[in-house]
Amino acid sequence: MAASMFALVLGLSWLVLTPLCVWMLFGRDRGGTARVIAALTLVGLQTGTVLIGIAEEHQEHGQATHIAARATPSPSAPPTPSPRARPCATRALSPSSVRLSRRETGLDGMTVYWAASPDECGTASVALHPDGRRLQIWLREGAAHHKGARILPVKVAGGLASLELRLSPPLRPRSQYVAVDARTGHRIPERRGA
Repeated sequence: MAASMFALVLGLSWLVLTPLCVWMLFGRDRGGTARVIAALTLVGLQTGTVLIGIAEEHQEHGQATHIAARATPSPSAPPTPSPRARPCATRALSPSSVRLSRRETGLDGMTVYWAASPDECGTASVALHPDGRRLQIWLREGAAHHKGARILPVKVAGGLASLELRLSPPLRPRSQYVAVDARTGHRIPERRGA
């Protein structure tokens, strides 16, 4: 909770102090002291941002270690039989359609759909690379496959598999984004409505 509050304060500090520091650094008739203070403020903001990233990474690693420790039986406990989970085959997926989630602040998410297979994996990895108004999408079943890919849960309904990708920060508002299968270069049709 404290880390998220610090992150919020740091984000607001970036919004407020960055324009002021840029004005102090590059404005006319600014003395050397004002420029040094502006530069040190920007360095402090960047250092705080890096420290928050490191703290979050350690926290995630600690949670993963804790979960793994809970899942590991103690040496004195008798082994309990458990069903073996089917390993997911990694295979490229072809998106059949996409639903873009637009807000006034911009494009903040999307749902990607593809034809479900009978042995559909519970997760898929997706990577998004915005290039102007083109949204290049790499989609693969199973493990991450592309730089910046995220592994997300898959929902299956009516013969279609889908995943929801949240974009933070949102992409700036544009009237017409075009989703493209980055593997083939083909346009992915957009679904409209709810």
